[in-house]
Amino acid sequence: MTPQSHTQVARERADIAALTAQAHADATGTHAQLAPMVWDLLRSLGAPVGGRALAFGVDPRVLLTGDPNHREPRDADGFPVHDRWQGLVPGARPDTYRDAVPVTRYPLRLAMARPFDVAVASMPYSDIHLRGREARAMRLHSFHIQATEALEGLAPGGHAVFLANHSVLDFPDPSRWARLAQMADFLGAVRLPSHALRTAPACDAPVDILVLRRRETPHPAPGLRFPAVQWSPTNELHESTYFSTHPDRVLGTRDVGTDYWGMKQLAVHDPDHTWPGRLDAEFGEIARQHGSDSTTPGLAQEHGRPAPRHDATHPREEPPGLHL
Repeated sequence: MTPQSHTQVARERADIAALTAQAHADATGTHAQLAPMVWDLLRSLGAPVGGRALAFGVDPRVLLTGDPNHREPRDADGFPVHDRWQGLVPGARPDTYRDAVPVTRYPLRLAMARPFDVAVASMPYSDIHLRGREARAMRLHSFHIQATEALEGLAPGGHAVFLANHSVLDFPDPSRWARLAQMADFLGAVRLPSHALRTAPACDAPVDILVLRRRETPHPAPGLRFPAVQWSPTNELHESTYFSTHPDRVLGTRDVGTDYWGMKQLAVHDPDHTWPGRLDAEFGEIARQHGSDSTTPGLAQEHGRPAPRHDATHPREEPPGLHL
């Protein structure tokens, strides 16, 4: 075996070990903590209370309900029984959260149903470093497939919040971004620190929270395009220009190190665990810039349609029944 082959095998084994460690680590508590902040952001952006909500990825039922005890059922092999869940956009009060129901016979039923108002997802394998080229490519491919399908299921003006590995923004594939860029505005992103989702040692990759809006036309407004990437000669690593221009949206101290295999790896340190409060503040800033009451160019009104409105037939804190 050549040294290159030996290194490749070692990296593949390291990926298997990281995937196994993540599978045995739990992110339910963090997803339940994130859920109220995500829903506050979505309501501020114009999501109607009682509107249709789609969730998928890791802990989708927890993201919809905000309840760490509402985990999705699994089969005998430990895999989720349902790929996607649907529910209602909750109001601000905890008692307005409703349980979710699975989206069955996907994608047939989803294609026949009326569009969703919002989509939320915590993408798989988002907080681990993958070292094999094929594994990294498959993770990016999976993100783009799922993100594109979710955005296609949104009504114009609908919003999506995706938790994804930092490589989605730091190492983008222009050919894969093209489809997303044709249908969505990039409203912003926030980078969580290492170990924000899971505390296991292998789960140390930073996770980005991406905020997107379904667009009616293929032409984005100025300032709402997906960010570019720059090469950092100091760190010898690609990084998104978005966080260069918005450094406060990196919720910790950046650190670039070299792992056992000589690969540069990004980490974000937050030893005092200040990120939940900072995340809430950055979400508030994104809402002020792009919310339904904002005058920022590129809002829904600029595309010749009204911003999403709350259902006038129901109080804001009392969503209608789950008519899905």
